[in-house]
Parts: sequence; C-alpha cells; structure tokens
Amino acid sequence: MHRFLPAIVLIVFLIAACDSPEVERVTLAPTQIGSGAPVYTATPTFTPSATPTASDTPTATLTPTDTPTATVTPTASHTPTATFTPTATFTPTSTPSATPPLVTLTPVGEAQGPRGVVASAAVMGNTDWSCGDFPCEDDLDGWASRIKVPPGFDFSFVGRFPGQVMQIAIGPLDGRVYATVLEQGTLAGAVYVMDADGSTERYSDTLSLPIGLAFQPGTDVLYVSARNDDNSSGLLVRVESDGQTDTVIDDLPCCYLDVGNQPNGMVFGPDGWLYMGIGAVTDHAESSDPSSRPFDEVGPLEAGILRINPHTGDVERIAEGLHNPYDLAFTADGQIYATDQGLVTGPGDRIVRVSEGGHYGWPFYRVRGCADCPPTRGQLDVVPDLLTLPDYTLPSGITVYHGAMFPSDMDDTLLIALWNGTDWGQRIVWMDPEDPALSSEDYILQPFMSGLIRPSDVIVDQDGSVLVSDSVYGHIWRVTYGNGTGQPAAQETRQFSFEAPTEDVASTEEVQPSATARSLFVTSTPSGN
Repeated sequence: MHRFLPAIVLIVFLIAACDSPEVERVTLAPTQIGSGAPVYTATPTFTPSATPTASDTPTATLTPTDTPTATVTPTASHTPTATFTPTATFTPTSTPSATPPLVTLTPVGEAQGPRGVVASAAVMGNTDWSCGDFPCEDDLDGWASRIKVPPGFDFSFVGRFPGQVMQIAIGPLDGRVYATVLEQGTLAGAVYVMDADGSTERYSDTLSLPIGLAFQPGTDVLYVSARNDDNSSGLLVRVESDGQTDTVIDDLPCCYLDVGNQPNGMVFGPDGWLYMGIGAVTDHAESSDPSSRPFDEVGPLEAGILRINPHTGDVERIAEGLHNPYDLAFTADGQIYATDQGLVTGPGDRIVRVSEGGHYGWPFYRVRGCADCPPTRGQLDVVPDLLTLPDYTLPSGITVYHGAMFPSDMDDTLLIALWNGTDWGQRIVWMDPEDPALSSEDYILQPFMSGLIRPSDVIVDQDGSVLVSDSVYGHIWRVTYGNGTGQPAAQETRQFSFEAPTEDVASTEEVQPSATARSLFVTSTPSGN
C-alpha cells in the first residue's frame, strides 16, 4: 500500500471538492512473561483504573504466564551462494509448563531453490480514477448500488472515520471499532474509536504513520505500530485507557523512503506473545543508501515476522525472507498466515503460511538484469508461497473467520483485503488455506465483497459479522449473513460475479466457480447453532 500513499494524499484533497456515551474501561495488570529487565525501555507500571467486578473480569485472559521456552538469536545475514543453515540455538530458559506456551507452527517445507519473481507481460498497471469514478463519500445510495456480496450475505454502512483508515480492531471490553487513521491527507495520524451510532473521537496521541493495532486479549491495553518522526526507526507503543502512549520499542527496522516498509500489522497469539510483520528497509533488494551495505545483507530483525514480549520489549524474528509482511492472522490451531507485499515494480505479492524458522526468499529471489533473463535459483531452503497473487495486487488486511454467523464452511478460512486498483484488486476475497486447488495455476480466489475503492483491512466482530475498512473515504462496512441471524435470507440478495475480473469490477454476470474450489454457495448450518 505504501507505493500509493502519496497519490492517495492528493486524491483526498480532490475528493473534498465533491459534492458516545463514555464507556468505563478497566485496565487489567498484565502478567509478566520474562524475568529479565526490559531490553528497550523501562516497563510502564500498569495501575488498574478500577477494581474489576465479576462482570468486568474476562472469562479467559490470554496473557502469557510462562517464560518463553526458547530464545532465538537471528543471524546477521545470509549468503545466497551457500546452503541456508540456521545458526540460532534454542536454549531453554526454564522448565516447560504442562501447557507449552509456544504457538504450533508448521515445519519448514522440503528444501528447494527460491522462486523467481518475474513480472508477467499481461500485468495491468495502476488503475487511474477520479472522484467521478466512485460515489462521493456521503452518497450511501450510490455505494449500496455499487458494492456486491455473495448470495445469502448482505452489507450495511457503519460509519466513517475522519481520514484514511490503515487498520481496524474491536475493543475486547467495550466492543467499539478502533482504527489507525492518517489525518488531513498527511502521514501524521492517531488511533480513533467509533461508537455503535457511527460517531467517532480521537483516542490517542499523535503518531507518525500508525498502521498496526492489537488489544491484549481480555483488556483495554492497546498496542500500535508506527515510526519515529524523523523516519529513523520504527516504534511499538502502548496506548493506555486515557489515550496516553508509552514507548515499548523505539528502534525497530524502518523505513523505506517517506512511506513504505516499516512495522506493520500485529496480532496476539494464543501463547500471549505479540506477533508483528515488519518490512525490509529497501524495495529493490538494495539499500536506500547503496554504499551502506551489499544488497544481500538483511538486518537481524527486518523483513520477517517478529515475536515480541509485550511487557518487556524482548523481540526475536521467527521467520524471514518476507519483503513487506503487512498483516497477520491466527487459525484456531495456532497457525499464522500473512500477507506479503511485493516490489514497487509489481512482482512479489503473495499469501504465506508462516513456519517458525522458515525463509521465504527475500532478497535472494530478486530478479536482476534484463526482464527477459531467467532468474537464477539460489541454494536456500525456501518455504513456498501458499498463493502467489497477480502483480500490483497489494494484499493488505487478513483475518481468519471464527464467528458463529457465517456458514460453517467458512470456519477457519481466510478473508483478505486486496488494496490496489488492478483487475484483481479493490475487493475482499475468500480463500480456504487447505484447498488442494491452491497448487493449480488456474486457481481463482473467490470474491467476497467488491465495489470498494481501497479496502485496507477486514476483521471479525464479536457477533460473527465481518467489518471492512475502505481507506480513501474512511468508510466502515459490515457484512452479515441471513439478515444477521445466521440463517439464509428469505428474499434474494445482491448477486455477485465469480468470473475472472475484467476492467468493469462491478460486473454482475454470473459464472459458476470451478469444481475444485470450495464454493460460498453452501447449505450447511452456521457453526455454533
């Protein structure tokens, strides 16, 4: 998404030319994970703002209670001409508890050379558009006629944030919608909160390019990823219930130019650790300052997935070789999936299944030389992509569906926001990560919601409905199934095309999905009923 933020700033100004009750929050003191001192900044002291009552106390708080069973020391760099052999040694720091705190991750796949990333001649470039190409921000009837969802589903307008929405989250205690928002067409932003009636208010101090946000489960303690004002490094901050921010880590890898690769989306794992995607500090596999280091040298914490102790700031990289992992999601069994954004020149957009210790090829799959030259295969043990996306798609938000409203066939499957204005972009797509058809070159992602401008994130609400953010206007949309009851609606709902996308993304011609794909046209009853 970072490739187009400057353009979006201009667009926001063009668009302008077109025609809550206070919720008492309880801050719960976190359980310390490690016994060592913080490695970055002093650990803030959490003082409960109120004494929790029986109704306030969550039934299950996923804060970690055990010392991590292993500490990883990342290697400084890898040489592409040698077989990749991890040198980190896992040394237990305490006796494991009866319930291991580590996430269950799939092992690294069989050894193979990294894939070559080559832009296809058929790749479409950016889609140019103006305010006249879409309804204006307050034209809800215009949006209602444009947006499409599958039969049996419906959508409604929730509200609008006053700026460009990067990512969204649901408050565990108050059920409100929180968002990282860029204000007034600038890179300065803050966390905002939206009430049930659609009204919004500023929630945090000013931050520079805030993106990811994640609540510690069962609490109102919010973590946000951003960058330092001078673009020298990335930040992880903790936002207290009064909106004040405390720095947890202030020297994360960052940043590619004025906008770009930095600390991105975050999610708490079932082990209580905070997981973050973090981009490379380069785009074309070379440093922004070519004299600073060879292209194949990658810092020990950049271009991968980080696991962070949220209380002390201790951090380790559990997976590497990802150019700009933008968002993460956990399945019920602890498997992580991530979106990875490719190069400004197009190639590299993909969905990956994260394997602990896995290498995903960056920067060694970088194609150098003329476009027609075949890529040179390296000798790394590279984890293959779960799904390689069309160039310029720019996958952004990702979530695992785990609610009780949608059909049971969607349990533990992925919903992904494709941000960019290409034939396959500007929509939410649905994917079963266990579908054997994923290995087919003819695999087509099933559209779930189209007609948007720049969908930036997708999450599951507490009632099982899905919330989608559209960054340009700051719109929040809600998708329900069966009038929100979990049962199919009696009347016909808006139809949706399953054909390969054309230039007209609002096309309604119906084409049946392939027999190998698991269809959204299901008759099973929703889970939990």
